[in-house]
Amino acid sequence: MNTQNKNNGNSVNVEIPVHSTRTLLQATLAASAVAAIVLVIAILPAEYNIDPTGIGQSLGLTQLSKNNVVPAEDPSIFVENVAMLDGDKSDGDESTGLVESVILLDGNMLADAPSVAEIAQSRQSPSVRSDIVTIDIPAGKGLEYKLLMDAFVHLEYEWNTDGEPLYFDFHGEPKGDKTGYFESFSITTADKMKGSLTTPFAGSHGWYWKNKTDSVITVTLSTKGDYAIKG
Repeated sequence: MNTQNKNNGNSVNVEIPVHSTRTLLQATLAASAVAAIVLVIAILPAEYNIDPTGIGQSLGLTQLSKNNVVPAEDPSIFVENVAMLDGDKSDGDESTGLVESVILLDGNMLADAPSVAEIAQSRQSPSVRSDIVTIDIPAGKGLEYKLLMDAFVHLEYEWNTDGEPLYFDFHGEPKGDKTGYFESFSITTADKMKGSLTTPFAGSHGWYWKNKTDSVITVTLSTKGDYAIKG
């Protein structure tokens, strides 16, 4: 193909090569053939350990695929460390508590991981106790019931009245604080409540109930955790 460019009276002929359909088809077939050869000789041995020609093994490509394969049941996977978190601590022992995660590293066999019963037992420190008390809230008055607890220990609780609902504030007061600060965890009016608490700080934690009726209301409170009763 010829094109003519006219600029300032000068004429320049530029010849642009045009490939025929046959030439393009030959180039496409040649590229496909090269890609197929690379696939068979290099990619299949290196990625999938498939070596129909044997060239991949000679070049060490099959070893690459073997290094990347981990058997479904690999006995070399072990448990090195069981992380103990969110547990009740006693005597400064931070290793007791709920098993939250298992790190798969070289170490003890996975079969040695603790059972469900052992995990539940690990949450129990020697200081964990359970109590059930009844508390009479006088008519028209309020009453507090407190537990002394360290920071980051777990408490489970449940209480109910003998019928009438009570206004209550479930809160905690930091140990040694003289400013009157306290942190409320739940404030409402109800005739029963069940829940748990991980203490944010050391101090007294408990309930303030307000009886707005004309008769005594009895509260039955069940608690379980690492605490001392302040009353």
